[in-house]
Amino acid sequence: MSHTENARPVESSVLTYGKPRVFPLLLLTLAVAMPVSAGGWSIEIAPVFIDLYGHDQHVLIIRESDPGSNVVNESGVTLDTGSSTGYRAALQYERESWTFGIDFLFVTLGQKASERATGGPNVVAFQVADARFSSTGTGEVLYYDALEDTDVNSWTFDFYGSRALTATDSGGLDVRFGIRIADFDNDYRAVVGVEGVEGLRFDASSNYGAMVGPLIGLTGRIEHGRHQFEGYVGQSVVLGEAELTSMRREFTGPFSEEPAFVSEEVFHALQDVAIPITDVRLDWHYRLTRMFSVGLGAHASTWWDVPVPPGVIPVDGGSKALHENTLVFYGLAGMIEVRF
Repeated sequence: MSHTENARPVESSVLTYGKPRVFPLLLLTLAVAMPVSAGGWSIEIAPVFIDLYGHDQHVLIIRESDPGSNVVNESGVTLDTGSSTGYRAALQYERESWTFGIDFLFVTLGQKASERATGGPNVVAFQVADARFSSTGTGEVLYYDALEDTDVNSWTFDFYGSRALTATDSGGLDVRFGIRIADFDNDYRAVVGVEGVEGLRFDASSNYGAMVGPLIGLTGRIEHGRHQFEGYVGQSVVLGEAELTSMRREFTGPFSEEPAFVSEEVFHALQDVAIPITDVRLDWHYRLTRMFSVGLGAHASTWWDVPVPPGVIPVDGGSKALHENTLVFYGLAGMIEVRF
């Protein structure tokens, strides 16, 4: 036997999707293509191997019960967020005790999860979002799969000026202030059900328009021969609006690209957000010539209290429960710098 249990209905609305964010890419292209004059110009390109901590969402609960007793065993399934290569580019102009620049960082991280279970003699149930599927016989196979395009992507674009607080032949300390533009998109797509009998396709997202806010930070440098060690700590707060959506569609029969959907429910909400972002970087540069340097770096960026797609976490009324996570993007960078 199998059945679907709905915790409570959700609102109906029109589901909309975010538009491509090409503005910051165009700005970066124009900035890099700017003619450079003699003096303190520099361009840095840095592929960054990035992982994400704090976003392996608990998306599925598995319950196994013995019909002859009241014992129920529960286990959870979480999304596995994979690592990926992000890209950072920076353009700076130094003039006496001032430095002006732009800094761009972009990354996309995929997520995956998959689970299978059968009943008999125990009863096995899969709960995802606000639905539950049960299996009581060995011929009934429960399945859960995160689908393609379940991913997280973000970018930041900084316009800043730095003022030297102290400066010596062996290093210095600068204060940085400016404006940060940021974007964060989080898409979740999954299917769960009884193989060949019935199922549920679930699509949810928390997507943002461009968020804008102030930026302040400190940069310290130590130079020794051809080596330069640089540390940076920055804090920004970006303000904007999050579009939270979910679509829940039940179908009969096997799952395919176009299953036989029998119902559709949509949830849509807009939420004002203010997201603090803390950045920490520690870089080492080695000067090959007067113009060219190479280097390595350790980077971390913490996004505080970011709303996640509604209904992903399987709790009562999951489609309307709004949750927040603190996310940490961290990784290693390889850098090439050209000075003019």
